[in-house]
Amino acid sequence: MFLKHKNFFKITKKILNRKPTQNIERINLHENTSDKDQLMIIWQKKNYCHKPKKFLDSHKVFFCLKGKLKIFILSNSGKIINSFILDDKENNFCRIKKNVYSADMPLTKYALHCEITNHSFVKRKIMYINNRAYKNFKKKL
Repeated sequence: MFLKHKNFFKITKKILNRKPTQNIERINLHENTSDKDQLMIIWQKKNYCHKPKKFLDSHKVFFCLKGKLKIFILSNSGKIINSFILDDKENNFCRIKKNVYSADMPLTKYALHCEITNHSFVKRKIMYINNRAYKNFKKKL
């Protein structure tokens, strides 16, 4: 879903207090899938973890707005080489460089975070971790 807005977008209490009904829900704040700046507000339910991926053409920024979100940095084989927790109090921001496999998973009932990348959705260069590496990663969760 794309949220239309004129010159700015304000994150309201209504958005912060919304509870997801699906494992993952998002609002796109960019104009369309061709917009070079991609900005999404994402709600994820506890323990939901998307298949790890890396962007070949862009870094990725996370801002945790509500709850706790665990970020995993992975090797090509799916080994967790680093992990850390973002929260809505002290550690709410991180930047993942391009060409780095990563995944995120809420530790609270749900987490609300903002993701920013600087590539268009249609022209992005993305690589998901292979299935064998994904199995290795899932065993460690």
